[in-house]
Parts: sequence; structure tokens; C-alpha cells
Amino acid sequence: MTTFQQKSVFVNAALALIALTYIYRVFTSRVEVFGVGTHPSSVNTTSCYKFGENISELQGCDKHVHSRFEAEDNVIVMDENNNLQVLRLVELDCSSNTLVPFTQEFRVHGFDIYWDSIDPTELTFMFVNHQRTGAGISIFRHRIGTKFLQFVKTVKSPLLYAPNDVVATSRSTFYATNDMRSTSRVMRKIEMLLGMPWGHVVYYGHEGMVIKAAAGISYPNGIARSADGNTIFVAASSEPSVNMYRPRLDGSLELVGKTVFRNFVPDNVSVDTATGQVLVSGFLNTFELFRYNHEVLGGTSARPASAIRRLRPLPYPRRGFAVENVLVDDGTLLPTTTMATLQTKGRVQRILLGSVMADHIAICRARPYSQYSQS
Repeated sequence: MTTFQQKSVFVNAALALIALTYIYRVFTSRVEVFGVGTHPSSVNTTSCYKFGENISELQGCDKHVHSRFEAEDNVIVMDENNNLQVLRLVELDCSSNTLVPFTQEFRVHGFDIYWDSIDPTELTFMFVNHQRTGAGISIFRHRIGTKFLQFVKTVKSPLLYAPNDVVATSRSTFYATNDMRSTSRVMRKIEMLLGMPWGHVVYYGHEGMVIKAAAGISYPNGIARSADGNTIFVAASSEPSVNMYRPRLDGSLELVGKTVFRNFVPDNVSVDTATGQVLVSGFLNTFELFRYNHEVLGGTSARPASAIRRLRPLPYPRRGFAVENVLVDDGTLLPTTTMATLQTKGRVQRILLGSVMADHIAICRARPYSQYSQS
């Protein structure tokens, strides 16, 4: 063997070793992220109960699970006493100047509600709407005390090709997450399993301006905004982390901090505007969730577990958050919790839990921040 051949063999062996090391690190990282082989037990769920299993208006997710794709979603308001009110979707018929039923498809993913002091009696609702003609953000306005949402417009753009969640920054502007670059089912699965940082956040500004506000994110999922508007929180599910961004004047986002999790995949985030703390819902054994989704039609023994974390921003943003465990559900309450939000009115303070794969919600009594355990 010549000296050149020996060098060639050595180089090839070194490259093979580097490749195998990289594959091993990716594999072990993904095993940890997806919680393979873990079976967590419930924690802090004794004050929780299921609600809505026999209420037809709350069966939207269950309908999609069971492939009744002609069914569309509902918008329901629930007060602190569990009283429900369905809000009708309407639009203005310009020819008759009257309100008529909403004529577009309504298949909701993430959503947000915006309020400001300019008109305290009006709310703006923004929904990620996965219409068969293309996904977009459907915007409605609601007058408090009425029983309908009036359609304003649906925003569509080539940059909004895979929207997952939306957060309003005004009555007409917003940030939205595109969870992955790929749109085909097979490539989306590969991109998710490998945790590729190909997702991004889109900003829709005044006069129809659409830009890519932040890129290089591994499955950007839920998104929320601080009460003062100076921080945007994004759950990067495949990293897995919650990222903190500072909005610039042009709408782009500057990364100022993040909290990286172990054995926890964040899905959605919500902000307690009174304290600035962030509730994060997420998965503890994601492969069990995949199995549940695949087998649920024929019956399944899968028990996808989930958890709620509460994040308290530290004084210096780049240090991230102090993290506390709010609760762990072994799959008894919900087949994994995909959202959690705090409901406060008077003396009533509770956490509402929802799941994309459930026919009900769960309600838990909220406890003071100091009573939760450190993560």
C-alpha cells in the first residue's frame, strides 16, 4: 500500500468516525427529547377535574381525530362558573349591509385575543385557519356583550405556508410561527424527528408588510407576548426550549435569552399578564403521543404524559428563567396537554388545560408560585 493510499484510508476512517459520532449524538439527543421509555407519574393533579365530555360544542378536536373532516371548529366563551356561550361567526354582506354567517372554512390551530384601551369594549380575535385553499390568519372583532365574532379579513402570504400559532401585536398586526420548512407529510416527519432548525417566525405589519422576523428555530410552536409588548416568547419544540425575543422597530426579532429543557418538549406558552410569568405546556414521552395519535381510532393502550412548567423571568434576560413544576399528568386527565392558560376573576384563579386530541378540557386550581417545586 502506497503512502497516498494509507493517507486516504486514514482520512476515510476519520470521516467515518466523525459521521458515526454525529449520528450517535443526534440519536441519543432525540431519544432524550422524545422521552423514549419514560412513564411519569401524576403530580399536583388532585385539584383537577375533567369538563365538557358530554358537551357537543367541545367535541371539535374529537371530530378531527375521527376523520369527520367536514366538521368545523367552534368559538366558545367559558366564565369562572363553567357557563358556556357559543359565539357565532358572521361577516358583513356589502350588498344588503347586513351580517350573515361566515362563508369561509374555519379550521383552527393556534389563536390569540388582543385588547387595548382605545376601545375597551372591543376584542380582536386572530386564528390560525388551516383552510383547504391554503392556511392563513383569520381576524375577527368582538364587541363585549354580543354573541358573535365579525369577520375582518384572512391574511395569506407565501411566507405563511405552515402556520402553527399567532400572537397579536395590535388590532391588525401579528407574529406567527411556521413550525417547519417542509410541507409534505413525509418530509415533515423527518424534519421533526431530526430536530432540524428550519422553522421561523413571520411578522405581519401595517399596510400588508410580511417579513421573516426570526429564523433558525427547531420547530417553533406556541408563541406569546409579554404584557408590555417588549418580549416575544416562542416554544422551540425540537430544541427543546422557550426562546425570548425583543422586537425591533422593523418587526424583526432579536434573540435575548432562552431556557433549554431536559425530558420536556414545550408545545404552547401563555403569559400571566399580572406577574409576567409564563405557563408552558409540553410532552414528557412524545413517542407515546405519536403512538396514541396513530392507534386512537382502533383503541390504544398508549398513555402520553404531559407537564406544565411555570417560568419566572430572571433580572438579566440572557440568564433565562427560574423554572418550576406546576403539575404532571400521566395521561389520566388528558391524552397529553397541549395548552395551559390562567383564568383569573375575583377570587377565582385556575388553570385551564386543553389537548388537540381530546373531547374535553381539564380544570385545575392554581396555587401561589412559591408552592411549586423547582425543576
